[in-house]
Amino acid sequence: MTAPSTPRPGLVVVLAFLVTLAGRFTLSRAGLDIPIANDVRVPLFLILLLCLVLESHQVGRRPARGGYALLGILLLLAYQALSVLWVPPGSVTGPALGDLFAVTVLLVVYFNLAAWDRDRVTEMTLKMFYLAAWVYFLAAAAGLGRHEAGRWAALGGGPNVFVRIMIMGVFTSFYLYLRSGERLMWLASAPVFLFGAVASGSRGGLVSFFITVAVALLAIRPRIHLDRIAKPLVLLAVVAAILVVTAGPSIAEFVQKRFLESTVEQGYASDRDVLAQTALRIFWQRPLLGAGLNGFPTIADLGFGERYVHNLPLSIAAEGGFVGLALLALAWLILWQAYAAVPVRERSLEARFAAYCGIFMGATSLFSGDYYDARLMWIFLLLAVVRPAPAPAPLPR
Repeated sequence: MTAPSTPRPGLVVVLAFLVTLAGRFTLSRAGLDIPIANDVRVPLFLILLLCLVLESHQVGRRPARGGYALLGILLLLAYQALSVLWVPPGSVTGPALGDLFAVTVLLVVYFNLAAWDRDRVTEMTLKMFYLAAWVYFLAAAAGLGRHEAGRWAALGGGPNVFVRIMIMGVFTSFYLYLRSGERLMWLASAPVFLFGAVASGSRGGLVSFFITVAVALLAIRPRIHLDRIAKPLVLLAVVAAILVVTAGPSIAEFVQKRFLESTVEQGYASDRDVLAQTALRIFWQRPLLGAGLNGFPTIADLGFGERYVHNLPLSIAAEGGFVGLALLALAWLILWQAYAAVPVRERSLEARFAAYCGIFMGATSLFSGDYYDARLMWIFLLLAVVRPAPAPAPLPR
């Protein structure tokens, strides 16, 4: 008689994805105002945690390998929360503390899911990102949520959110192509999503994409064979050419102004250079502990809208000082060590793509976003290294 198989994660993964993707979405964007539930994270997190508890009770305790990687991230988040003790007078720390707590909850949830069935969880997450990319692309193509100056965006998120989902669509297209036994149909969507990424006008998102592609090519270069990639390259070129001919004129003027005139000729950096210089100045003024959580906008006083640095390491340097930077480096180092400790032949396709997605999200955090926007970087890097521990060998009779 065979032992019953362990249930595979399902609904709880879908809920975790929706909670993660929702970000800071509020009901006020839909014209509603419901106290407490206005921030959809409150009810969604409660439902997610309840489902996780119920599922964990059914599945039982699941030991994990690589779980120590979570400790490095939690140590950084705990230090950032502790830094509210030395913020300048007048600093607003409540929302930032809430963001850190939300990230912590998501990491604990995904850690437990990865210990349960990492490859299944990652597979479902990547497939849902593929569907989300189509939803966002079609909404933006229909003109729903277009940003000022013609930049593509959708569903209440800005262009920098949109570009991340578009590039995730590119990655998941390649994932589904490889997972399906190299069926070319899955690759046809990659140029579509890349077109959407260009239409977003996000320079940092595109640079992050090229950084990730370079890292991936360095990792897989020994296994690249021309006869294997010839057909995929031809398909990608044909679809890209069709897009350029048919839809290219609709964004040609915008691309010329955004990427050529503003960026190359005028050197416009969306004030990122000013924010970086201000963050460095604050760091040098408070090199050890920094200005404390969300202390940057109070000291910088750059006016409405400039609430954060748009660069994760510089933000931590300004608000957490050298100690914060050391903890960030430690968290990344532990994640890398946990990933490198797994023999190459034992790294699943899901683990590899989780690592690349985490690298991409980490690269985007150098150009946009705050601490909560970095949640996907931590989640994907965690999924790359945490996996179920092998079942103990049965005792001899």
